[in-house]
Amino acid sequence: MKPLPKPLQITVYQDVLCSWCYLADLRLETLKQEFGDLIRWRVRPYPLRVHDKRPTEKELRGLTEEVLRAQQEPEPVAKLLTPELWQGGDAPRTSIPALAALEAARLQSPAARNHLARAMQQTALQQGVNVTRTDVIFELASRAGLDMSPFSAAFHSDNTRKLILDEHQLASSRGVRGVPTLVIAGRWMVCGLRDVAEYREHILTCLGKLHAPRSGSSERMVH
Repeated sequence: MKPLPKPLQITVYQDVLCSWCYLADLRLETLKQEFGDLIRWRVRPYPLRVHDKRPTEKELRGLTEEVLRAQQEPEPVAKLLTPELWQGGDAPRTSIPALAALEAARLQSPAARNHLARAMQQTALQQGVNVTRTDVIFELASRAGLDMSPFSAAFHSDNTRKLILDEHQLASSRGVRGVPTLVIAGRWMVCGLRDVAEYREHILTCLGKLHAPRSGSSERMVH
């Protein structure tokens, strides 16, 4: 009996404050259902704002323009995106606290992490609320049904923040420069928001190459 092929691992680098990542999440959900056990998905943090400092006026304009461009995408949810997160007086200084919350939630279960991530995306990108604030994080975590005592301990742990910074450094050393970025089987890279059909095409191509005889060359698709 021929053994089943090993699942193809896809690592998705994302930042919860990024409109493009939100839309990519929604598109990839379709493919997660479609490919089932053929794919092992791994979501990892890649903070776009690493350092704790207020965005400059130029940065705020750029972040606002990114959201306005994302509003033009075909998904109904795109029309609900708002740049208010970057236009008020409480713009996020760094992505790290929000990503630390997601890593703390992951320790309880991947489903808990995903539930909190979606709540953060909706709150930040559709309501314009700064989800890097500790009070907002804890309110969303409580609403998501997390066990708050271990969540708080993991969220406040220096190790959690070190994990995110180490992940950022490792991803950057491997060529990741922005989000969303998919790294497929550690060999192929797809950068930026893509249509579902294009994501599907890349995954099918990589599935075929992964199970074909190895040529000995190291291939990478960078888009």
